[in-house]
Amino acid sequence: MATATRSEGKTQVSSPRFQLSDRWLALLMILPAGVLVTLFALYPVAQGFVASLFRIDSATLAMQYTGLSNYQRVLTDSLFWSSLVRNLAWVFFGMAAQLILGLAISLLLHQELVGRNLARGLVLFPYLVPAIVVSLTWRFVLDPTLGVFNRLLMDFGLIERPIAVLANPRTALIFVIVAGIWKYTPFMIIMFLARLQVIPVEQEEAARLDGASSWQVFRHITLPWLMPVLIIAMLLRTIWSFNEFEMVYLFAFGGPLFGTTTLPVLVRYLAFDARQMGAAAATASLMVFMLLAMAWVYFKLYSRAEEELG
Repeated sequence: MATATRSEGKTQVSSPRFQLSDRWLALLMILPAGVLVTLFALYPVAQGFVASLFRIDSATLAMQYTGLSNYQRVLTDSLFWSSLVRNLAWVFFGMAAQLILGLAISLLLHQELVGRNLARGLVLFPYLVPAIVVSLTWRFVLDPTLGVFNRLLMDFGLIERPIAVLANPRTALIFVIVAGIWKYTPFMIIMFLARLQVIPVEQEEAARLDGASSWQVFRHITLPWLMPVLIIAMLLRTIWSFNEFEMVYLFAFGGPLFGTTTLPVLVRYLAFDARQMGAAAATASLMVFMLLAMAWVYFKLYSRAEEELG
């Protein structure tokens, strides 16, 4: 019969056949998750990096080793750099607006308001809508013939005739970003509301008794407590936005004139339209390296925020 004993911080499961320490028990418990992550995350990344070193025939999938020539081709292509700029604009401006709106709305919903629970439920609705539905709905709203956007502008006398904003390379990406803000701001609200629930009330009350204003309470108590969650939310949104494909692609399919072509859309273009699978794999590998660098910066900021909070 097996028995469990604990001595000097170690748990040992003893039986006539084996003894298991805490370390080996922990490794055994995380083994299934490690296998799944390796199979479905690390292996595809490694396979993509290997593919980036070959010229791949899209018809026969025959591979010819070319070394770093795919990276050279990608890094000297102006389309890659313009796509990178659009990708960074999509991530930065979208996340900045989501951060500001999410923080403001979460602070509002944290107050004792009539119908607060109902408002908390309704504010999550955009985040629950699938990306394809969001894209098709916004395309209909912005349609120059049937869309309500142009109709409202004409009714208020702001324009004389409808404007096809998704047919203009200068405005298409702007409205993609706006739609992304509408959909993903609720994620920020969820994260901030959850953190606001655990801020010590006695600290805020003590600060108010000492004569602190609402801004001072927010600046010196609320914001430092929110900062670790804020950084994690930014990290997740950066990763997800940087890799976002379906919502950006379904708006204008990368057009017009590559006006909405971000890096994920460029990978699809290179692989299936330009039939340069090696260059597509190289672009995807470069995206991985960029995300690793961004994640490293975020983790540094997170460690600093935790230290300041402590």
